[in-house]
Amino acid sequence: MYKFVITLMLALAISPVLAQDDEPATAEDETALDLFDEGTEKTKLGWSRFYAAFGATYLDADGSLSANLPNGESVTIIDFDRVGLKETDSSYWLALNWRSANSRWGAWFGSWQYDVTGARQWEDDLEIPGKEPIPAGAYVTSEFDAKWYILEATYSFFRTETVDAGVGFGVHTVDLDTTLTARIDVGDMSSEIVSERLDTLAPLPNLLAYAYWKFAPRWSFTSRVGWFGLDYKEHSGEMVNAHVMVNYDLSPRWSLGGGYQYMDLDLKTEEKNHVKDYSIDFSGPMAFLRFAF
Repeated sequence: MYKFVITLMLALAISPVLAQDDEPATAEDETALDLFDEGTEKTKLGWSRFYAAFGATYLDADGSLSANLPNGESVTIIDFDRVGLKETDSSYWLALNWRSANSRWGAWFGSWQYDVTGARQWEDDLEIPGKEPIPAGAYVTSEFDAKWYILEATYSFFRTETVDAGVGFGVHTVDLDTTLTARIDVGDMSSEIVSERLDTLAPLPNLLAYAYWKFAPRWSFTSRVGWFGLDYKEHSGEMVNAHVMVNYDLSPRWSLGGGYQYMDLDLKTEEKNHVKDYSIDFSGPMAFLRFAF
């Protein structure tokens, strides 16, 4: 999905060039993109029209996945602490931002991932009178993979040469993949008692508020807060995603940035005979490079 979004936003960014009069190209027109020149596309107030940011984020998580049964009972399938899931993970961070040259409209896309595995085990000897002890053990392994894709149409309601603030609305897609395997060993015998994979793709509408602030000649501050809390088909719940970032311009095109992000996910998905209930918090720092076109 994110490859399609990148292609779409690149097309939007270069559309003004394609819309020029169809005159024969000259040698001057066919110059290659200079990665370090000052010829970036900007709005009338000096804001970058299109940039791409790519880097890494380090997330810490805590939470659980449960199944709510028709009789009202709730069964915990995965608890991060109980099944030994690793609670930290490093991931890519990708963001694209586009501003229209002739209006206050724009678009923003963001994507990142959290992918961890874990295991718990218990080993002991079964004492049987008159016989040698029999080794026994129980083993639980689990995997949890979450991917985020956010695509927003944005509108700037306040824009000066130093501040750009606005709102957005779009789709916040969360792809959750969970695997749990449990095995019991007694002597030479081994039995797998549970092997289950749960996969949830939840495209949910969401709202966004954002602000950019150029507080020094080379320094800028960015904050975004996204939220959804609407029922959509078999999905319901809410999620808050927020991040703050500080950027330093190395050149007219390149910037170096760092920040922090936080996510609180409470999502319910209705199945035929149960309801999957995710309750997870994610938070951690990020670092990235940003390139303006």
